[in-house]
Amino acid sequence: MNDESYAGKPFDALNSRGLTGKREYVRSLEQRADREALSLLIECLCDESWYLRDQAEQALLRIGPDAADVLLPLLEQGLWFTRTSAAQVLGRFGHRPAVPGLLRLAEDANETVAAAARDALVAIGRAGGSIRLAQALHGLPPDSRRRRFDEIAAEDRHLGERISRMMRNEELMSAEGGDALSDESPMVRASEEGFEWEILTGPPAGSATPAPALDPALAPAHAPAHAPETPGSGRAGTPTP
Repeated sequence: MNDESYAGKPFDALNSRGLTGKREYVRSLEQRADREALSLLIECLCDESWYLRDQAEQALLRIGPDAADVLLPLLEQGLWFTRTSAAQVLGRFGHRPAVPGLLRLAEDANETVAAAARDALVAIGRAGGSIRLAQALHGLPPDSRRRRFDEIAAEDRHLGERISRMMRNEELMSAEGGDALSDESPMVRASEEGFEWEILTGPPAGSATPAPALDPALAPAHAPAHAPETPGSGRAGTPTP
């Protein structure tokens, strides 16, 4: 079946074609991958058919991040399953520009939608977007910041720890770059490498004073503190297993 088979036909004409027709229709759009085809795939995400939506999601993932921009508006509109699909695909792309919309979507009244948004935020953080999450969280009101941070940390403790360190670093929180800033950016890498070196070496014996515990999501931005020496550790800053 060639690409012209469905060209110009109303979308409703597909409803009676069954699973094979829907699969072939989505495949033809994937092969074209032009702007019109992407718009029609977005229509598929709005359809009541779970099968058609799933086929469209998989096609968008195969097309790749070039399709991400057409998904962003769906985070703010549409039925619950459309918002869910958009969040899932954007998370799989690791699309950093989606972070603000996903943070808002994480408060959606529909728990399926909210859970998809939280999962997408974690996926973006794991794909090199920790700094984007940290800066976005840092700009939220305290109550929202606490909720969103706790949800992310509950999904991935190591990601939460990394975001917490970044949020306490004033230089990183004020760094420009927006969505172009990633965990591989030079200043972010330098910050993380500096932290890892402090953990390995630790401060000179007797020179470290443990800092009071701070809520990592609500603490004001400041430079990262030295890791205190742990009693009974094999070396400074490294707890004994």
